[in-house]
Amino acid sequence: MKLKQRLRVLEREIINEPIALMMPGGRTETLHGDRASDLLAGSIRGPRTLELELVAQSISSTEPGGGQMIELARAILNSPI
Repeated sequence: MKLKQRLRVLEREIINEPIALMMPGGRTETLHGDRASDLLAGSIRGPRTLELELVAQSISSTEPGGGQMIELARAILNSPI
């Protein structure tokens, strides 16, 4: 099974849990649904959407199941070109 397929299976199991983004100043933004893999893919090759801007501006996140994909997306979005 390919990595992308495995990630989709794992995300389907935890789809109802939101992703919490901790923003500067203590504010929290919430992303609902199966978004982690899409956000990671978008950080690599997609246009900057509102959700990707929130990820880039966040300082930490809490993902369902203890995932770290949003952390990786943030690192990509904020990396030097």
